[in-house]
Amino acid sequence: MHDHRTTGPGGPGPPRPLRRSPSPPERAVTLRGTSAAGLELLRCWRSLTHCPTVAQLRTLARFGGSAPRTYRLDPAREWLPEFLPADFPLGAAGLCFAHAGGGAIVALPDGAGFTLD
Repeated sequence: MHDHRTTGPGGPGPPRPLRRSPSPPERAVTLRGTSAAGLELLRCWRSLTHCPTVAQLRTLARFGGSAPRTYRLDPAREWLPEFLPADFPLGAAGLCFAHAGGGAIVALPDGAGFTLD
């Protein structure tokens, strides 16, 4: 006789929250990906007015970015989100790039960032 089980393997209880994939698709940061990101920076050097940090390079590699450009972190020149912390590096240079998911990301000098979508 077959056992017709109606509950999950954990037994009855509240359903577990669904795991969502990150909004922009992330990749593992490998040597090949970092090299490709470095070549992308060299290809688009005319649109850069600053030297990107290593953290910005890794962020570019992690999201499979393309078409990088300098993004001034100054609310008088560029759009910035309202939720910025008090110690935000205003006046610094961010790295804006298109990611593989179809949007744009601004990578801060420390590698953190925000989306422009």
